[in-house]
Amino acid sequence: MFRLHPTVALLALVVVGCTGSEPKTAEGAGGDGKGKASGSELTALKTEDTKVGTGAPVKANDKVFVRYRGYFKDGREFDSNMVGGKPIFDFVAGPTGGVIEGWQKGVIGMKQGGTRKLSVPWKMAYGEQGNDSIPGKSDLYFDIEVKSILRPEDQDVVKRKNVKMGTGPGLKEGDKATVKVVGTILDGDIVDKSDKFTFTVGKGEVIPGIDAGIVGMKVGGVRELTVPPNLAFGPSGRPPAIPGTAVLKYTLTLIKIG
Repeated sequence: MFRLHPTVALLALVVVGCTGSEPKTAEGAGGDGKGKASGSELTALKTEDTKVGTGAPVKANDKVFVRYRGYFKDGREFDSNMVGGKPIFDFVAGPTGGVIEGWQKGVIGMKQGGTRKLSVPWKMAYGEQGNDSIPGKSDLYFDIEVKSILRPEDQDVVKRKNVKMGTGPGLKEGDKATVKVVGTILDGDIVDKSDKFTFTVGKGEVIPGIDAGIVGMKVGGVRELTVPPNLAFGPSGRPPAIPGTAVLKYTLTLIKIG
């Protein structure tokens, strides 16, 4: 359920581009399999939108939640979170993002739901030295899908969408609410579900985003909430179902007040 839980250890995400981190790599991937660079031809970052998303574009300092695939020029994959139940990766766009320069600049202008191919020259990736998995002077290629964008001004804001308006008085702080709830992460995987759950609004019995987002609902009403990490489970998440810094989506149906 979406009740508050004790703080747990931060879930560490290992991903290509994370400063100080190394990508997960298939054995032998990279160059000719003997630690040699596969050759560099790129002189500048190249981007190609394969699907344009919707809404406002990513700008510097936005937190971006992505699915990605990384591969060499010859198509051999060295890292991906597209499959296998791996968590969505998030980082801050722009020069403070803690990822390789090709990612810092390459996602700027993308929109939610959009997909883009990045062709990253080695100077904007792992440089001359490379790392244990990426040979030095290796150009890298990525397919990136933006699942969500969290802007600095929305870090503490719950987004509400009324799917169905109920009837009667609106729910207020201190009321006892009985709800049907379905909670998902950005990919739609269900992480929380109950056909009947009762709590007192504003008493800290649920995550802050639910406490704030449910106010004003009427019996029979259905409301969708988008809850940022600051108002959900924070940087620790609730492993294994909810990764750290996860944005959550809840659909609430108000069954009864009192």
